[in-house]
Order: sequence, then C-alpha cells, then structure tokens
Amino acid sequence: MTVALVIVLAVVQGLTEFLPVSSSGHLRLLQRVFGVEAPQTLFDVVLHLGTLVPVLFVYRREIGRMLDGLLASLRRSADDEQRSHARLAMFVVVGSVPTGLIGIGLGDLMESLALDLAWVAAALTLNALILFGLGAVQKRAEGRGGRGLQELTLTDALFVGTVQGVAVFRGISRSGSTITAGLLSGLDREAAAAFSFLLSVPAILGALVLKLDFDVITSDGLGIYLLGGAVACVSGTAALLVLLKLLRRGRLHLFAWYCLAVAAFALYWRLSGGS
Repeated sequence: MTVALVIVLAVVQGLTEFLPVSSSGHLRLLQRVFGVEAPQTLFDVVLHLGTLVPVLFVYRREIGRMLDGLLASLRRSADDEQRSHARLAMFVVVGSVPTGLIGIGLGDLMESLALDLAWVAAALTLNALILFGLGAVQKRAEGRGGRGLQELTLTDALFVGTVQGVAVFRGISRSGSTITAGLLSGLDREAAAAFSFLLSVPAILGALVLKLDFDVITSDGLGIYLLGGAVACVSGTAALLVLLKLLRRGRLHLFAWYCLAVAAFALYWRLSGGS
C-alpha cells in the first residue's frame, strides 16, 4: 500500500471506529475500491490499536480505579469502593469471554464472507436497523433514567460481550451495537458507552495478539504500521469526543441513514464488477 492510501485508511478508521457506522466495513470497502484484493487483517488491527489510545485516555480514571481495586482485592485490603471497581473489572473480563469465543470460532468465516461486498452491504443494512432500534430504545428511556456503571450485572456483561462478538463481522458497528445492548439492558447512556469502550480494550489487544505476524510487518515496512496507527489515533480522538456529545443528545440513531447509503454504494460497487 502507498503512504497516501495508508493515511486515507487510517483517517477513515479513526473517524468510523467510534461513530456507529462500522470502521471494519469502511476499511473493507475502501480497500476494494482502491484495488487491495487480499484482506489486510493485521493492518486493520494495528489501526484499531491506534484508536485504542483515545479510549485509554478518556477512561483513564475508571481504568486506574479498576486496577487499583483489583490490586487491593488481591492484598485483601479493599474497601467497598475498591471492591466495586474490582467487580467492574471482572465484568469486563467476563464480557470478553463470549467476544473471544465468537471471534476465534467464527472469525475466519466472517473474514472470508466479507471478501464479498454483498455481505458487507447486508451487514451495514443490519447495522442501520440496529441504529433505528437504538433510537427507539433512547426514546422509550427518556425521563426514566437508567442504571449506572457500578450497577452493572453479570447478565449485562455477558449480553453486551456476546453482541460485541457478533460485531466482528465487517459492516456491524462494535460501538453502535454494544451501546444499544447496554441501553437495552437498562444502563444509562453514560454507563452504556463507558462499558462499551472498556470492553473494547481486551477485544482489540486480543485481536492484535492473534493476528500479529512479524514477517508481514517486516515485508511491508514497520513505518507503514506506525504511520497508520498514529493517524488513526489522532482522528479517533476527535471522533470519540463527537460520539460522546451526540450520545448525550440522543442523536446516534441518525447515522442509520448514512449506513444505508454506504450499503447501497457497496452493493452498487459489487454489482458493477468491483467485487
């Protein structure tokens, strides 16, 4: 890939990672438009790693409290607040289990299906339906409030983690689907977003470990991966701040129309011979 293409893909990855429009679906579509035939799974994971940095920064206090709670619990010196944060950390781990099982069991199948843009278009259409559902859930929950992050249950964690696993398929937004799952579980908007992004940390790190291939990195050039990760980090930071603002205003469901437009373009490209 050329430097220009790397920058374009990294910018798109950063912008679409947090906005509920499926970054992986956009990357697959753009790669086909620009003539990259083979799936660049490792490169995509490195871009996701770049967008992990904003998550670690925005939720640094919560992550720090979880680590402190875990350490205090191991030393058997945790107070009630520390035990609460340690419990949240364990729920992040528990929620990551179904994600990992689905990713390992169906990841290769999902990648092979996503070689055909018709499947990506179908997934983007499904993602639009999820976002329309998000709008309905938000409207129903208005004025009723919801549970906070510390009121998360084991059932919530497993449900959101399973939904995150399904979002491995290119075209389904991880952030959009998991935030919707959190709201359906009865969490408030802030808690649903926070757990969604905390749950993304082990998912992204796990994907990097599974796809890490030093031979590929050496042949492509380390600089390509560093550049892509850095650009994705910058654009991802801006997108995360925008998403949190839109979430507070209850506007995320409006992206459903955008997803339908991208799905239509992907299907057009597929039928016109772009495959």
